[in-house]
Amino acid sequence: MTNDIQFYWTLIKKRMPVMMVIFVLCAGIGVGLAMTMPPRYQANAAMLVEGAQLPDTLIESTVQSEAALALQGIQLRLLTRANLIDIATKYRLFRAEGLSPDEIVETMRGNTTIKITSGRDKATIMNITYEAGNPQAAANVVNEFVTLVLEADADRRTTSSGQTLAFFELQVERLAQILAERRADIVAFKEENNDALPDGLNFRLSRQSQLQERLNFAARDRTSLIEQRNRLVAVGDANGVGNGRMTPLEAEIARLETELRSKLGIFEADSPTIKFLQAQLERLKSTDPITASGTTVETEDDNGAGTLFELQIAEIDSQIDALDEETKRINEELETLNDAIERTPRVAIKLDGMEREYEATQSEYQEAVRDRSTARQGVDVESAAKGERVVLIENADVPSEPSSPNRVLIAGGGLFMGSAIAGVFFVLTELLNSAIRRPIDLTKGLGVQPLAVIPYMEEASVRRRRRILKIAFLIFVIVSIPFGLWSIHTHYLPLDLVLEMVLEKAGL
Repeated sequence: MTNDIQFYWTLIKKRMPVMMVIFVLCAGIGVGLAMTMPPRYQANAAMLVEGAQLPDTLIESTVQSEAALALQGIQLRLLTRANLIDIATKYRLFRAEGLSPDEIVETMRGNTTIKITSGRDKATIMNITYEAGNPQAAANVVNEFVTLVLEADADRRTTSSGQTLAFFELQVERLAQILAERRADIVAFKEENNDALPDGLNFRLSRQSQLQERLNFAARDRTSLIEQRNRLVAVGDANGVGNGRMTPLEAEIARLETELRSKLGIFEADSPTIKFLQAQLERLKSTDPITASGTTVETEDDNGAGTLFELQIAEIDSQIDALDEETKRINEELETLNDAIERTPRVAIKLDGMEREYEATQSEYQEAVRDRSTARQGVDVESAAKGERVVLIENADVPSEPSSPNRVLIAGGGLFMGSAIAGVFFVLTELLNSAIRRPIDLTKGLGVQPLAVIPYMEEASVRRRRRILKIAFLIFVIVSIPFGLWSIHTHYLPLDLVLEMVLEKAGL
């Protein structure tokens, strides 16, 4: 066991220069990165979606979009190309680096972290973090983001409420115009069909009954007058007083005309009774008076009895003419009433439909007026900032300490990696080395037990020269590695960027 320890210790001392080179190289890289990587500063701001300050039971906001979704939309607008370039130009973030617009946008998006947290029975919070090499620049960018978020939220809410109000104002105006047009149509329709409106149907039916009754009375009166006139004529003819102006044919024609007028108030114009009476009347009117009577009677009024007779006949004729005029007027009015009564159902159906459309439009108009009032209250709520809104709860201050890099961790990582790689190198070289260096190796390899071991005797000068070379090599490595890292960092590219390029090419 003691021989093994001495053997391995000898091997360690033998490979120590290479292991030291590996260790120093890794440690140098780690320490160099820890010392040369520029500091990075993070600025952070937090915003909260604050609920409405007025209860919804009193005044309801017209902006009903979900807070988390609204913040996500604002987040997308924050990271747009134009917005990021404007912020970089305003604060001259990459003026020294001379980056292209695409590189500026990519870098700013990589340095920006926006986190939105929300959930059931949880507040909706938005955290914005920006990382930069300059603490003031980091704070400026975050505060600019905060300003844009607050402005976008206020604009979203006022615009939404304003658009809602504008919509309902247009609705009220449109419905008011439609309401006026439909009211005008109803008035015009009523004026056009004033005689057939359903409200006056009972009056028209009552008037129809009255006129029909009056027509019947007139027909009876006319018949009575004609009979009275015929009796007078007969008496006059018997006494030699009549003037013979009405023959039996004329009396029959007058009777038929009277009967026809009375029937027209009862039957339709195309009924068989009316047609029969009209045919008889036409036949009698076409008969020759001389043929019908045989002779014409002419009487002369020679005395006062003839004059009195004529006066009585004239009075009866005037009464008959008055009854004929009244019958004609009644028939005309009846015809008008019948037409109006027939049109009343159609007018009632049309008017009812127009009034239902008017009432439906009026209901829509009243609802739109109520919605417009609610929208105006919503505008007032948003203008007074009493609705749901995004408020700043933590502003971005200029960070006093860098957030990265963790120099101790990087340097420690370099030392650890150097030790680990040196150890792995030692183990691998021993596992891959199959040379015989100890008696036990001879026994294991050839199965032969050696009698004695003769060590290799090295001259002191050779040993001294080898030690000098090892020491010189170590000194060279220790000096060249930091110098090489410094040269790369100074004359080629900063080590942090070199590391990023290496990791990017390696896909890490």
